[in-house]
Amino acid sequence: MTNNEIIQSEYSAPSNIAIVKYWGKKGLQEPVNPSISFTLSKAKTTTKVSYEPCDRDLEIDFKFDRNRADVFLPKLHAFVERLLPHLPFLKSGILNIESTNTFPHSSGIASSASSMAALAKTLIDIQIKLDDQFKVSDLNKFRSRLARLGSGSASRSTMNGWVLWGETPVYNASSDKYGVDINKHVHESFKDLQDTILIIRKGSKAVSSTQGHQLMENHPYKEGRIKQANNNIQVLIEAFKSGDFESFSKVCEQEALSLHGLMMSSSPAYTLLAPESIRAIRRIQKFRDHQHVPLTYTLDAGPNIHLIYPSSQTHIIKPFIEEHLRPLCENSELIYDQLSLD
Repeated sequence: MTNNEIIQSEYSAPSNIAIVKYWGKKGLQEPVNPSISFTLSKAKTTTKVSYEPCDRDLEIDFKFDRNRADVFLPKLHAFVERLLPHLPFLKSGILNIESTNTFPHSSGIASSASSMAALAKTLIDIQIKLDDQFKVSDLNKFRSRLARLGSGSASRSTMNGWVLWGETPVYNASSDKYGVDINKHVHESFKDLQDTILIIRKGSKAVSSTQGHQLMENHPYKEGRIKQANNNIQVLIEAFKSGDFESFSKVCEQEALSLHGLMMSSSPAYTLLAPESIRAIRRIQKFRDHQHVPLTYTLDAGPNIHLIYPSSQTHIIKPFIEEHLRPLCENSELIYDQLSLD
């Protein structure tokens, strides 16, 4: 290639939903507790990058859904600064980034995970194309490690299915630096899960994830939370081996409500649940108890609810969703998605 040849790359990455939550940081984007998530099938970010080598300091142009989005440039520059020791080409040149999501903004699906994972993949690919001598021993680990530098949860979006991120004694290959694929240890019954996302409220969260993690630094329940998360990792790993949906469900719901409890007991305190969130949870519990179906839920740091159930139960659960849960959603909006192993 010539010195000024433009290099292009395009990758997609899925969003993920954590069952055991990552909440609190240490060092450079490392978790204070391990987490486990699964990636979604339909909710993805696709990122196209073109790079033009030149002698000037790196310039970044960013478009989201074909529109300039300069509001994201500070975060992108910070990400690139962290990547520079690993991807030397980022020292100079012109970087044009175009990003699109398959899901709407503020829909209860984490876009930072999928966007940073997709971007990390493209930038690594460009480095490889530019330098024939550039080698990594494990590309999957390298992608996850670099994606983590942009967003911690992005470390779990560089691969598909069930991913564990964070050191834990119950899994020897675990690491604070990158996520690991644990699908081979997961019972088949946990590989066809549906995730129906109830859009209870749209719009930006009252507190960003970055702020939320910072609030954990001096939280009075920090040590108890770390212990709880580690215990739940162990319970979840055992449930995965045996196909125990009831134990899985208990962890799902305890983790979701604990996350919101931590926010409500932080300083300053935040209440991110909406009245409709509580109503939906009560309807879910009542329906489950009456129908005796494998059905559970989780939430991220917001009011929207992820309803999780095996695909074999869709014929029973979907009518319930449409009649009793969709009316609680803003503009009756919800998203039918599922776990992705592809």
